[in-house]
Amino acid sequence: MKGNLTIDIGNTSVKVAYYLGTKLVATTRFAGSDGQVLDRFISTYKPDTAILCSTASPAVTQDIIGQVERRCRRVLQLTHETPMPISLAYRTPHTLGRDRIATAVAAWCLVKDSDVLVIDAGTAITYDLTLADGSFVGGNIAPGLKLRFAALHEHTGRLPLVNADGEMPLVGYDTPTAIRSGVLWGVLGEVRNYIATLSQEHPGLKVFFTGGDGKWLHSRLDGVIAEYYEHLAAEGLNRILLYNQANENI
Repeated sequence: MKGNLTIDIGNTSVKVAYYLGTKLVATTRFAGSDGQVLDRFISTYKPDTAILCSTASPAVTQDIIGQVERRCRRVLQLTHETPMPISLAYRTPHTLGRDRIATAVAAWCLVKDSDVLVIDAGTAITYDLTLADGSFVGGNIAPGLKLRFAALHEHTGRLPLVNADGEMPLVGYDTPTAIRSGVLWGVLGEVRNYIATLSQEHPGLKVFFTGGDGKWLHSRLDGVIAEYYEHLAAEGLNRILLYNQANENI
């Protein structure tokens, strides 16, 4: 069986995965400027076809596309017009982040019989809803944890830059804990309330967490029934590639 390569080009790193059918075999990630990692990965697994999505600059994206095209028989670049298992009911699909499309496809393919919400906690926290019939209806975008910490530091005169590591008492006892608790408890309340409110409108809603801070959020939301899926974007990209292979589009 010939394998598939998935490439998710983000603003800070490139995430790569190799699949045989629907089985995830290997993953890696690297800074966008370190193409040697990608070369070694392709040399090791020798994928036949590849699919990529990008939220990075056109220059970085084109460099990686060129690198992959030299090594794979066919390369598919995901856009809103790419044939896929779900339909996009978003009013401006051309503005929709390709990574959001990929995670929505993955979540829907993994459940299929229920409405599904994907919460991707990275630089931004995105909330994306796909209905059981496969219609992606939209979602919300909010600042991620690092952005919230940075905003408090950069847009005030005296507040220090704090990160998520450390104590987060319900009531902060000094400025660093007040900032950390304000950001982290605020995000947890935001996510919990959004899930609860959306679940009232969509009974049986299934929830997936992914992204760099997704595991932390998932672990902190006691009583919320949800699944953490580290490689959700890669799963979605592979499902889109398999869909196009099955329909002889690639």
